[in-house]
Amino acid sequence: MILRAHHLICILGFRGLGYSPDYVANMSQIVGQLRSSPETLIEIASKPDDICAPCPFLKEWGCHEKGLESEQMVRNRDYAVMEKLNVIAGEKITWAEVEKRIRSSISPEDLDRICQDCQWLPQGYCVAGLERLKAKEI
Repeated sequence: MILRAHHLICILGFRGLGYSPDYVANMSQIVGQLRSSPETLIEIASKPDDICAPCPFLKEWGCHEKGLESEQMVRNRDYAVMEKLNVIAGEKITWAEVEKRIRSSISPEDLDRICQDCQWLPQGYCVAGLERLKAKEI
């Protein structure tokens, strides 16, 4: 499974909402697989991924949600998450390892910086998901 680095955070906060019914169905399937099979291997990406595939904002060159600057804004989120998790694009790790690294490396306050231009941040879903993850035993 190929996932953009910032989507690793989005997955924690997913609540069945999204950009289109196809997007939501795809995201639900991916989130369900990761939750039921934590040993699923993830390839970290800083480009459109398996979650993006049905997104109505995906264009040939990447995200177009907020216009031409969108893909660079999204990549900046990817790079910030990769730096926090100490991973690089193309690296393969399990979802269990992703959760472990997120738990030890990213705080709810970090999302204010990393996700500052994301429309979902004000909803609080990702912060709540991160807090739930941190409350789990390691």
